[in-house]
Amino acid sequence: MNPTTPTIGDGTRILHFLVDTIIIAILTYLLYGWWNFYVMYWNFTPIRYGPFFFATMWGYLFLFEFIFLRTPAKWMTGTKVVTENGERPNIFQIFLRTTIHCTIVSMFGMAWNGQPFHDTFSKTKLIAAAKQVL
Repeated sequence: MNPTTPTIGDGTRILHFLVDTIIIAILTYLLYGWWNFYVMYWNFTPIRYGPFFFATMWGYLFLFEFIFLRTPAKWMTGTKVVTENGERPNIFQIFLRTTIHCTIVSMFGMAWNGQPFHDTFSKTKLIAAAKQVL
């Protein structure tokens, strides 16, 4: 990676948030309905919707970013997650990034250092993915 490669702007991050949140909400709704079937007919412990949403969000972000370095929204915009020096993040960095990303305070970092807290503390950044030539 070229060290002068620009990072991704706020508009792209907002689009990522909107697209990924819609996908996560639909996925959560389906999982919640599946869980409630077992609550009704097999006496599983009922769980509120909020914990389901955040657990689904955490799993979605962790799995996509760990395996592919991007979520479906990042595929749509042609971006990916890398370390500060352009390498693949390790599992601890992805774990930390995902955990902080699932908190409400993550975006407040934009006001102090120009990037979200989940990028700051995990020492990762979002860059344009290289185009693959077939």
